Amino acid sequence: MIADPCPREEAVLKAARAGGWSDELAAHVARCDSCREASTAIRWMIELGQTVDSGPASLPDPHLIWLKARIRRRSGASWRTLLPILIACGASAIGLGMIVAPLPGNAWRSLREWLASAGIAGWELPSLASPGPLAIAWMPAALLLMLLLVVSASEA
Repeated sequence: MIADPCPREEAVLKAARAGGWSDELAAHVARCDSCREASTAIRWMIELGQTVDSGPASLPDPHLIWLKARIRRRSGASWRTLLPILIACGASAIGLGMIVAPLPGNAWRSLREWLASAGIAGWELPSLASPGPLAIAWMPAALLLMLLLVVSASEA
């Protein structure tokens, strides 16, 4: 935009609003950048005002507003009702994860013992120092199971 407004800019705006241009004012607008920008902007605003519906807005149906409020209140109440169930699901998922976590280490140890007692030659499984690493590897699975239970319970 131009920093210094033209002294004839008010006359240009009035002429653009009225739609009547004198020859002298039209010649001035052709030479003056500030007035040309102002006349372009005012014409654009007038066209915009004519395209927008300026009629009074209709009010929404009060029964619809009341119905939406009741639905929102009931959905909030159902969420509060389901909260203890969601907490129980999370706690059961954690408990299930703690039960399932040592199973891979025990299964590995049992498989090694079975192969050794069967006397199958050439089957040497590496020994695990403790079932701890496998139990730790199962903890993310238990957490994932917990999240899955919580999300599926919240979808109900």
